[in-house]
Amino acid sequence: MLSMILKNEKLNAFVYRMTIFSKNTQWIKPGKFINIKIPGFYLRRPMGVSDFTKNSYSFIYEIIGNGTMALSKMQAQQEIDILENLGNNYKYESKYGVPLLVSGGSGIGPILCLAKYFNQHKIKYELVCGFTNKQKVFLVEEIKKLNPNAHICTDDGSFGENGNVVKIINKHNLQNHYYYACGSTNMLKAIFKNNKNGQLSLDERMGCGFGACMGCSIKTRKGEQRICKNGPIFKSEDLLW
Repeated sequence: MLSMILKNEKLNAFVYRMTIFSKNTQWIKPGKFINIKIPGFYLRRPMGVSDFTKNSYSFIYEIIGNGTMALSKMQAQQEIDILENLGNNYKYESKYGVPLLVSGGSGIGPILCLAKYFNQHKIKYELVCGFTNKQKVFLVEEIKKLNPNAHICTDDGSFGENGNVVKIINKHNLQNHYYYACGSTNMLKAIFKNNKNGQLSLDERMGCGFGACMGCSIKTRKGEQRICKNGPIFKSEDLLW
């Protein structure tokens, strides 16, 4: 489906946020994603929704190759081919008490969406946002507006608290909180090793984005699962890490 770009804003030297016009955003829940076709590139790119209104939604992406570089050059009023309403979403587990939201780098998109959902429903939560260094930090004001007590950290200590997200989680005694996480696979595995009670958004290149090609399959305790169709959100208890 062709959709119109409303905005493609630069958040730092590496990260952008694109806003898309949409006649229907009722399908959007924290964790769901879209799959975009970048002109000149064969495989689509999956992107988690970071925010939405009645007539638009946004996603955050990082320039990591020629495809995302081309995406960063696109302008408002251009059209882009997008498959919408893909994947599952985070499920709030009230029985576990105060939830912990954890993001790494550009994986912050779905976590921001979930934080806004919690704010709207007056659910108290903890928030930890990790970045590599000061140069890669973005949206600090928006993060703090959502949660004034959010812990923002960098691996090298050049901005915010010093340490990766697991170090900060343990520092503030948050290691036993039920968590909702999105970020690099290495970060997710570290969180999983630290606490096996939560939900993780897995990141994977996808052939189709809706479960037809089996290109993003992984082995789980429930058997073979497709990240695009059965995920991207998986309960930690189901992963074979």
